[in-house]
Amino acid sequence: MGKTITSAFACLLMPLIMHAGPASPDEFIDSLMACASQERASREKVDCLIELAYYYRDVDGDSSVMFSEKAYTIARSIGYTVGEAEAVYKKSLTLGITGHYKEATKYAELFIAICDSIRDSVRMAKGYFNLGNLVRIGFDREVSLDYYKRAKVIYERLKDSTALTVIYNGIGNYYKEIPVYDSAVTYYHKSIEYCEAIGFNSRLGRIIGNLGDTYMKLDDLENARKYLLIGLDHDRRNEDNVSMSVAFSRMGILEKTDGNDHEAMKYHLLSDSLYRMTGDQSGLHDNIMNMGYLFLKQGKFDKAMEHFRKGLAHHRTQDYADGRMSAWHGMAQVYREIGQTGKSLLYADSSLTMARSTNNLYRQKAILQTIYLTHLRAGNTEEALQVFTEYHGLKDSIFSLERTRIINDLLLRYEKDKDRLRILNLEKENLEKARQRNLMIFAASGILFLALFITLFLLYKRRKDRIIASQKIRRLEEEKKHMAARFLVEGQELERKRMALELHDNLGVLLTATRLHFSEIRDKDPGSRELVGRAEKLLEQASTDVRKISHNLMPGLLTKLGLFEALEDLFENLSEKDGFDARLEVIGEKDRLNENKEIMIYRIVQELVNNTIKHAGASVIDLTVVNQDGELSMSYHDNGKGFDVKKMLDLKTMGLHSIQSRVEFLNGTVKIDSVKGNGTVFRICIPVGYTPPSCK
Repeated sequence: MGKTITSAFACLLMPLIMHAGPASPDEFIDSLMACASQERASREKVDCLIELAYYYRDVDGDSSVMFSEKAYTIARSIGYTVGEAEAVYKKSLTLGITGHYKEATKYAELFIAICDSIRDSVRMAKGYFNLGNLVRIGFDREVSLDYYKRAKVIYERLKDSTALTVIYNGIGNYYKEIPVYDSAVTYYHKSIEYCEAIGFNSRLGRIIGNLGDTYMKLDDLENARKYLLIGLDHDRRNEDNVSMSVAFSRMGILEKTDGNDHEAMKYHLLSDSLYRMTGDQSGLHDNIMNMGYLFLKQGKFDKAMEHFRKGLAHHRTQDYADGRMSAWHGMAQVYREIGQTGKSLLYADSSLTMARSTNNLYRQKAILQTIYLTHLRAGNTEEALQVFTEYHGLKDSIFSLERTRIINDLLLRYEKDKDRLRILNLEKENLEKARQRNLMIFAASGILFLALFITLFLLYKRRKDRIIASQKIRRLEEEKKHMAARFLVEGQELERKRMALELHDNLGVLLTATRLHFSEIRDKDPGSRELVGRAEKLLEQASTDVRKISHNLMPGLLTKLGLFEALEDLFENLSEKDGFDARLEVIGEKDRLNENKEIMIYRIVQELVNNTIKHAGASVIDLTVVNQDGELSMSYHDNGKGFDVKKMLDLKTMGLHSIQSRVEFLNGTVKIDSVKGNGTVFRICIPVGYTPPSCK
């Protein structure tokens, strides 16, 4: 990096803040490329390569690894030990993000060894935290707690509150997964308290989301929904698309558990779009697996099997044991439901073997239950009884293990509470002596404070009355402007409709009549046949143009059959005439909406398509429309060249301005995500009946 990281806060924050797109301007990346391309080996060149590795970590994993390896080689050749350590660290982070946990763990251990050799405790702390994350997610949860505690000791010595918020979150993750949910909740709350106390809001959405996920595992759906939605709100404000993709997936699982399958699918589709945009393949395939279990619950076994196989294919390439176990378990349940007992038992046995090899007792219990139910359905009573006996024995073992962990945790808390009580008693004695001395001072201060409070209250009330009056005047002006805008837009659409009818019914009829007259002239005067033929072609072209203009002004299908038929016609024309791979999926109700709303929504989609055709250079357009519970949400995606969203919004281009103004006119919201070279996603939410909170 350009400068050596010296604070514990910076060291811990670097691996944790994930970007949905490039965080640096193009000029900055170009300058790093120029620096990294210099022939002379130097510390500056190593630092530039490390910066490039960090930048490409979320953009292109292979490029990030390449830059890390190059930085490591040069750093070793010039004896730049800190550069060696940072290069190895960036490589470990990138491999972890792409799901190569065992290889990432090897480089994390090398990073700690290098830091130990130069006695750099700050870097060692972030190395312990990274290693704890990798072994917890990858293969050895029990060891992860030791690494978290080592990092915690260092950060407590440094009094680094920001780093401790992340450590507490990591320990909460550990307890959630073993699982001891009460301890997980305690550590998540402690992490949240630290975040709020120091204003570390960029991580708050993720930690609150973890707390909501824990309540969901406790079957406390009310608290789960509350905290997941609060966390999602923080993610939206922080524009943390990586965390939002996880939050949407969790909301899908919650809605499925609560029996709201349509809502569950909507959230999984939103999560799928974000995972594809951020390039998080492990998260994407975990979400695909969750969709598979949703299809299994709905009895859509072909779709469930398709999703489980997709997830299995990915997790095999990443050597991700939990992912493979989950996929095999899901496939076993599908085969059981369709009556293929042999295949069901085969996949269940494969999953059980892996669960035993990783000592995952909770997964073993779930798989044994599936095997028991499969034997029972097939009429294998003796085998079912054997499996049922093993299942209950394992259940008792898990209960004993959880009870031992809880008791040990309570004993530890008891000892800590005794120490705190002893300290509090000493403090109480000192406070009692000071209390009597300060009582009179407090009484006098209270009277003075009361007088001051009354004075300030009267001043505040007078100022508040003025502000309320001013706000009422502004609200009336805004309502007046909104009403004028509504009349203007509705008037424009009425005028378009009138012009379309005029063109179609009047000018179109006149052109058709003129063609008939020319045909009569051609028949009566053979000598003018060639000239008349050319005139007829021109008239035919004019008629076609009139029909196109009339259709663009007001599509006939829109007024006759409604919005959804008009959108299907628009996307069919894109595929047939313009050569696009245009995909449209409509989920939910297809009833007619208010005519003005249908026209405005159609205009929004027209503008999105026109922008893609004119500027994006795309070959695929994908639109998903979900119409449920009085809310119409649209997810529009193209695979074009993308653009700088902030820059284009600042320029106030006609296309984006038109889309935003129409959505705002309908009391909706629009979110634009685009990465140069990776396409563009528009997420639009419009109330069409009862206005849900998300559209307000």
